[in-house]
Amino acid sequence: MQTEAPPLARPGAAAQELRQQAIAWLVISLASSLFCASLCLGLGGAVFCYLAMQSAAHGLIADAEAKLKWGKVLTLVGSVMGVLSTTLWLVFR
Repeated sequence: MQTEAPPLARPGAAAQELRQQAIAWLVISLASSLFCASLCLGLGGAVFCYLAMQSAAHGLIADAEAKLKWGKVLTLVGSVMGVLSTTLWLVFR
């Protein structure tokens, strides 16, 4: 007699959680591109976050996690560079 192991989490729940994170980071990346003067990196992060949302909607959890990771990296690097460049511009103008 075979017994099945109980699932740790519903696949839909993990995808939904990942999709919510991608939406939050999409908003953050768009705000970063507008307010931190990091237009290119912020938009790149937004594209990766959007792609992560799409992957999560199709149930491709590993792909969504990888894309969300790159969306976060681009957003954070763009924000830091934007704040740094704005600070330097204000100091040396």
